[in-house]
Formats: sequence, structure tokens, C-alpha cells
Amino acid sequence: MAKKIRRVRTFARTATKSMEKNLVENAKKLKENPYLILPEYSDNYSNKYFTKIRSSLEKVHRFKDDTKKLEKLAKKKGLDGALAGTLLIAHSEKAPYLAVAKFPTGEITYAQRGKADKEKLIAVQHFDDHVLRLLGVKEIALKKQLNIYSWDNGYISTGQNPKPPKEFISFVVNKLGFSTKDNVMICDHIKAENAKNKEIVKKHYLWIQWKSADFIFAICEDCTKSTKNTLFNITKYLIEPDISKDFIIKVVGQVIKQNISDVDKKTIYVKEYLSGELSDYDFIKKNLKQRKESIEQSEEKLLILDGVSYGQDVDGFIKALKPNNFEREGLEFMLNQIDEPVIIKNASPNKVLERYWTKYGLDLIISIINNEEMSKKFFSLNDTPSNILEAVFSFKERQQILSMLPKYESLPPLARFADSIARTYKTFGEKNALGEIKKRPDNPKGKSLAYAFLLAFEKGQDKRWQYSHIEIEYGEFLKDYAKKLLDSKPKEYNKALKELLTASGSEEKI
Repeated sequence: MAKKIRRVRTFARTATKSMEKNLVENAKKLKENPYLILPEYSDNYSNKYFTKIRSSLEKVHRFKDDTKKLEKLAKKKGLDGALAGTLLIAHSEKAPYLAVAKFPTGEITYAQRGKADKEKLIAVQHFDDHVLRLLGVKEIALKKQLNIYSWDNGYISTGQNPKPPKEFISFVVNKLGFSTKDNVMICDHIKAENAKNKEIVKKHYLWIQWKSADFIFAICEDCTKSTKNTLFNITKYLIEPDISKDFIIKVVGQVIKQNISDVDKKTIYVKEYLSGELSDYDFIKKNLKQRKESIEQSEEKLLILDGVSYGQDVDGFIKALKPNNFEREGLEFMLNQIDEPVIIKNASPNKVLERYWTKYGLDLIISIINNEEMSKKFFSLNDTPSNILEAVFSFKERQQILSMLPKYESLPPLARFADSIARTYKTFGEKNALGEIKKRPDNPKGKSLAYAFLLAFEKGQDKRWQYSHIEIEYGEFLKDYAKKLLDSKPKEYNKALKELLTASGSEEKI
């Protein structure tokens, strides 16, 4: 990719004495040596094209003392016309009014003399500027595939092959202001060994390989907040026909830890970065954002929790969430149904369940209790998935207990009352069982039995006033029998119920 040629914006300004003095001095130096505006070269390929340019400059220089001839030559558009116009400044020793051109590097002043292209005039009049003098040869360099390097102590063309001199490389690296080691420039947060091997480190970083210089640059995300565009700061001192062939630019880092595919993710927005549209920091952020979005939009299952990828390891992902037993069952069911990325941050097990509850919640409950009607009732509860699951598993446990209890075709009234309290307690717990006690038979034996169950639940004192002295005494006698029935195992249930009835003085048969 060739360097993008930016359109130059210009306007006029009155020259300061120092600006005018510099322009006049440079014009006089060119009067002595017009070839200062050209790079040096030693290869045949560069010689082929720069010999022609030198010849055109020599024709202008031949008339360095003839202002009328210089005025005619200054009408030319090329570098020779720019030289002729600049030599006129050497004669007049004045440049009271200057044009101002805006560049990415700042505003540049120059004297508009003749009809030469603005870039050519700027290059000639600022031939001692490492960046601006490149404007004079940019057109021929890009057209003929020349590689040119400009620095404080040199200005050279290496022909068709990019061969930056060591002095030039040192100049550029020093301008960037970071430390170097073993042909690697690094910020303080990256080690040279990591950068050489393009290794993942704690911080994301910009990685640039300058192939022809055998040099690597690595700057972490935090440090790029103050670097603007590092590639531009390197390449503004050179012209290469295709920078993208000589410079490899990468963003090294993972948006998701342990995600192997993310390590080798292709770096995008390279064209925008090469053209200078993106800063180092924006280039890193845009790449990381795109990588995250591509993961989120993937159609493959990928489980990610707090930036750590578990791939398709459902068990590992659930373990990291630290769920209770009820939540674990729900998460296993749901996550095994999902075929898409699951990216969660700072989430509880319940938050993950909530995310997929609408889609999978009802099927999950049916899979647990195998009762569609009851499952719909649970699913419609206005509660968190975690609490609903706890209730579902509690229901399942109670149903299992009930299935093991004795089944009676019919029971006499007192036995039915005691059985109802015991089954309700084993199925729905104490609160519901206390509700069943209110349905007591309205006779002394029934009341005594009711009071015995209240005592077993340690609620007798609250209801004592509702019972007679005899019912209270009898209830206290039956308390241990009632408790034994409540705590009985399925195999012991029938025996405990019979013992309670016998102790109550009932003659009912079961």
C-alpha cells in the first residue's frame, strides 16, 4: 500500500522576520548547490531517474544570475520550476508574504514564486527539513518504485529495494522515545523477548515489524494513549512504494483468556491505520472490539465467564459459577441445550438462569418432576429461577416421600385427620401442616390430637387458650406419639399411625 497523498490546504500570511530570513538563506544555499534538494544514491536504478532530474536542475542553475530567465523557468510545474522560483528569492532577498499549507505535522510557510506545484515549492524552500524535502521527490519515487530515507545526517535513495541505513533506523527509533534492546523497541510494560515472539502478555499491545530494518516495535495499550500513530511517526521520514509490504502491523492480545482462536485472530483496520486515520490506541481498541463482537456473533457454543473461556466445557463453566445443587441441575440442563456463545461477566448462577429462563425454564421443570400441569404452575411463579428450582426439587422430594407412604383406600375420621397432618407436613412442610390442624374433628379426642400436633410443632402455647384442661392434658400425653408419626420413615409410618390412634383411646381400625 502506497502512502496516501494528502490534499494540501493553503492560505496567506505576512512573513515574520525569522521566516523570511530562513527562506532567503536557503535560497542562497541552493544558488550555490541546487542538488541539495535531491537524495544521494549509488545504485543504477536510482541513477537512471535522478540523472534526468539533476539535468533539469542544472539547466535552471545555469541561469542562476539571470532573473528574467528565472522568471520564465519558474512557470514550470516541476522541481525545476520550484528551484527557479526559489532562486528569485535569493536575488530579491525578500519574501514579505507567505502562503501557509496545512499538513498533518502542522502548518508550513513558503513563498509562492512562479507556477510550480505547492509541494515542490515547499520541498525546495525547506530542503533542510527531514520530512518536507521528501515532497519534492514523492511523485517520482512512487511512480518508479524508489525507496528514499531522510534523516538529520542523511538523505538517500536505495533504489527498488527497501534498505534503510542503520543511521536512519537509529534516528527514527530515537525520535519515538522508547527503550530498545536487541533490535526491539518496547514500552516499559513489555519485555523484548515477548515482543520478539509476539507473545500474549498481561496488556494488549501494538506490534509492528519493520522487515527491511529487521526491527520490532511493541507498545502497550496504556502507553499508546500518548503516541498518536507510531507508524506515521516512522514513515513520515521515508518513502516506500508499498508500506504494507515492509511493515507488518498486529494487535497482540486476547479479549478472551484461553481462547486459542483469538490468539491468531486476524488484525483488521490496517488500511485505516496505514493511512493515519486511526491512532495507535484507536487501532487497538477497534480490533479488540471487533474480536469480541465476532465471538458474540459466532454460531458455535463458547462458554466465557469473566473474560475466561471454557470452550464447550459445561462442567468447568458451571463449577466456576459456584452454584448450589438446585442451580447446578438447572444450569446443566440449559447449557447443554445452547449452541451459541455464552458470555457472562460478574454474574451469579441465578443471572445465568434468568438469561435463558423464558426459553428453557418450563422444559427444565418438566424434566425434573415429569408433571406438565404442575410444571406450568411452578413456571408461572413470580420468583427468581433459583428459588423456583429449589421449590421444584423440594416438591419432587416430597412426591417421592409420598409415593413410599402407605396407601389407604379409606380411613375413619380420627385416623384420616392424623394422616392428613402427617402427609401434609412430609409434603409441604410445617406451615401447611399447621393449616391442616385447624380442620380438627369437633370432639374431645379430635381436639386432644390436634393439641398434641401443636405441641410437636412447639406451637401449643400460642393456642392453649382454645382447649380445655382435659384436652390439654391428653394432648401432652399424645405429643410424643404425634412427633413419632411426623418423623417416621415410610416403613414405620403405618405402625406409628396405629400407635397414635391406640394411645388416643380410639377404637378405629386401619
